Amino acid sequence: MKTWSRYNTLFHSDRFGFFLFNALSGILLELDSERFLILKKIRDGHLSELSYVKSEFVTFLKEKGFLAQEEEEQVQLMQLHYQRNAACFSTSYIGLTICPTLACNFRCPYCFEHSQSDDTVMSPKTIDALVSFIKKHHEARNLSVSWYGGEPTLAFDVIQTLTKRFLELYPEYKNASLVTNAYLLDQEKIELLDELKITSVQITLDGGETTHNSRRMLKGGGPTFEKILDNINLLMQASWKGNCTVRVNVDKTNRHEYALLHKEMLERYKGRNLSIYPGHINTFLNHSYEHSLGLSNSEWAEFNIDNYNKEGIIPRGGFYPGNIAQNTCTATCHYGYVIGPKGEIYKCWEDVGKEHMVIGSVHDEEPVGNKELVVNYCIGTDPFNDDVCMRCSVMPVCGGGCVNKRMRRLQFGEDGINYCAPLKESLFNYLEAYLDTRLTKEICESLLGKNSGPTMEKGYRMVQPERKEGIQLKNPLENLAEHE
Repeated sequence: MKTWSRYNTLFHSDRFGFFLFNALSGILLELDSERFLILKKIRDGHLSELSYVKSEFVTFLKEKGFLAQEEEEQVQLMQLHYQRNAACFSTSYIGLTICPTLACNFRCPYCFEHSQSDDTVMSPKTIDALVSFIKKHHEARNLSVSWYGGEPTLAFDVIQTLTKRFLELYPEYKNASLVTNAYLLDQEKIELLDELKITSVQITLDGGETTHNSRRMLKGGGPTFEKILDNINLLMQASWKGNCTVRVNVDKTNRHEYALLHKEMLERYKGRNLSIYPGHINTFLNHSYEHSLGLSNSEWAEFNIDNYNKEGIIPRGGFYPGNIAQNTCTATCHYGYVIGPKGEIYKCWEDVGKEHMVIGSVHDEEPVGNKELVVNYCIGTDPFNDDVCMRCSVMPVCGGGCVNKRMRRLQFGEDGINYCAPLKESLFNYLEAYLDTRLTKEICESLLGKNSGPTMEKGYRMVQPERKEGIQLKNPLENLAEHE
């Protein structure tokens, strides 16, 4: 017998009415009050109420998974698990986050200070060893690279040298990303970005000039805001064909500045390939940066929704919960690596500079020696092996959260870490914000005569249709900087 799906969320919005969302299918239904009240009783275990519902609606609820057998949902979850495993253990792609140096010309308080004294720059010997390491991945047809640090522009010659070597190995190599503070991103370097196949540049500004300069100062002291803006101007005026993303690291001290900076940057570079988004600062408990300054998941959700309600800012990816049960990144992928300047190998860029998180070295005959840590990342963080996650109503749209945080909390016992996605606590708020964007669009299109407007003749309608069926496997290591 089909019963109420554990992935259902039935809710009433004072602004928009009655709705039913299923995280497994991705469907959002709008309901009239009569059907809402009946479904509320069914949710509470009164299955006899189904006899009062038209057979057409009952059939629809069963077909779309709102009423389901546990065995049916298990099959769907196994399909999602298969997708995750197929992506994680694919050998068709190799993805590298490369730190040509851990040296940095900035001294940001929330950064990984334990490695800021390491000024090592990748040597020719390490470059040769890295190329040899890549060659060992015989099955890999595609190479993705993200340049990271430290500050990678301090070792720009290494980027140039390695790119030339990459093109010899992979003539189709074409989509690298650069994560930089942009202080040294001058005209000469900008003119080389296309040649270096860098199609994405991420730059950080942490608020207005005063706030930014108090947080992202030069290593020896001194402001950086004006110089960064000058270099962004150069980038936007150049013939470079890529996209620039401005990240604003947000915590309790500067959250109020994000909306204004967002508006100013988009107005300043209107028509250019520039976007801006907030970054959620997370530090560990013993970090010298005050841990309590970080926003909790509920505060982060509140931050995003306030920015939408007050300023009309829609977060990157929108408000609607997508299917991220696959939830793969460099850390979970078999051929995903983070390479340090000495040739040391990590699985996650959050681990850079931590000796105990090194999994091997490109200089070794067997490059990956710490198999236990690799297994912890690829298997130990798998939410499909976690009973708590599997019982969670939002698991298909959460995917188990950040794998680095999961491992640090569940396997290493690090306190003060919440690895769950904000959706777990704030699903209703995100869905209501999505409804505002969706229904506003419907009303505008109706007024403009582009559609006849929503209809509720049956007492229900799909606001958001189900996800496309079929297993879609894509390169999980593309656009590495966007996933981290």
